[in-house]
Amino acid sequence: MPRKLKNKTSSKTISAVKKLRNSLIARSAAKKSSARTPKKNSTSPKTGSRKRANGFHGGSYVTPKGNVSIGIPAFWTLRQTNDDLEVESPSCKTSVIVTAFQRENGVAKLDAREYLEHFLQSASMKGRAHAGKSGPSRAQSRFRDPEGDHWQIEVLTNGDTLLLATLNSSLPPRSQEPRVGAEILGTITLNGK
Repeated sequence: MPRKLKNKTSSKTISAVKKLRNSLIARSAAKKSSARTPKKNSTSPKTGSRKRANGFHGGSYVTPKGNVSIGIPAFWTLRQTNDDLEVESPSCKTSVIVTAFQRENGVAKLDAREYLEHFLQSASMKGRAHAGKSGPSRAQSRFRDPEGDHWQIEVLTNGDTLLLATLNSSLPPRSQEPRVGAEILGTITLNGK
């Protein structure tokens, strides 16, 4: 039986989200304008900005407290509420939602495997869940719900804070958006205690 968790709330700052979007737009515009003008003292064409081979291009977002960061692909939408972060694809058919929980006083260190198991017991799924990597600090699983949507769940913890990250897509798992969504899950980091 999982331990009690208190939902961790953070203050939503619209200006911080606008600043992030504006900086990403400005950085994108600067890259486009610098790509048009040739650089004179460049020793190698590979010294400029490099693209990752996996197709994930964009930036990252760090929460105001600085303890959680998540990758944001280009053209995907970021929303932050008091309880969670949501990154949604341009087609709105794929989304990643990250919710943070804080350990209550007197409760033992949080274990990701235990909370993933509890989540899967309460999830509505068609068939069985496919277990992924599993350890005390990070655990993951995939399944399909009765409506046919594909889910990938990751639970991360540093012992005091627990992040529940869910990827939901109505597209086939091998299509582009769910693969980028899975890459977003891989970029989520939980720092400090």
